[in-house]
Amino acid sequence: MQRERITSPANPVVRYARSLLRPRMRDRERAFLVEGPRIIYDALAAGIAPRVLFYVPERLSLPEQSLIDEAARHGTRVIAVAPPILSLITDTVTPQGMVAIFPLPDLPLAIPKDQSALFLVLDRIQDPGNVGTILRTALGAGVHAVFLTEGTADPFAPKVVRAAAGAHFRLPILPLDPAHPDPRILRCAQRLAAEVKSSHSYDAIDWTRDTVLVLGSEAHGISSALRPLLTGSVAIPLAGGLESLNVAIAGAILLFEAARQRRRR
Repeated sequence: MQRERITSPANPVVRYARSLLRPRMRDRERAFLVEGPRIIYDALAAGIAPRVLFYVPERLSLPEQSLIDEAARHGTRVIAVAPPILSLITDTVTPQGMVAIFPLPDLPLAIPKDQSALFLVLDRIQDPGNVGTILRTALGAGVHAVFLTEGTADPFAPKVVRAAAGAHFRLPILPLDPAHPDPRILRCAQRLAAEVKSSHSYDAIDWTRDTVLVLGSEAHGISSALRPLLTGSVAIPLAGGLESLNVAIAGAILLFEAARQRRRR
């Protein structure tokens, strides 16, 4: 099938896509960039189609050609480009050969009747790779929604999106203003901060209750604005004189302990 082809970097749709590398434009346009066929496929499988899909024809495998055909059937504008143009709209040194523009997901926050709530709050975690990894982990552990405070890395930045590996299309990601917290957070009787000096070990906590877990910045910890919302804290006991873990690793340990207990229940 003959596809639209763009050869000029000055083309308006290329310039528009490039603009979405900037946070201000993502917010204004309510759109973001997704690189790579795997995440684009996950989005389509979740029922979310891209607005525009750019691809390099020479790099296509048969499965990727099928992916492009599927996107086109969903009304996506499919555009063939040369590698230099694709490089303009990514922030990676060697792009994967396919980049799409998606609308920011607007996913409902739904908790099945047979489950207790499990929410995650990311408080001023600034490293995009950590934020993306935590989002991926949260989805796998059965978290119902992730809330982000001001100062946390933009969840729709390209590096976060790559690290999250498709979590954006299946997991509600919401802002959190500590001065006006979401009522669903306040309805959780257990609201725990992960803190190195806590006297409560993570494996002694009842994670089957309605729970909010707060992960803070490795450098600065939990912000003072969030502390009034907390009911307690939790720590991961460490051996060998180690003081702390990377926040994404700590988050994975805590969330999968919650998942383990909930499965056993």
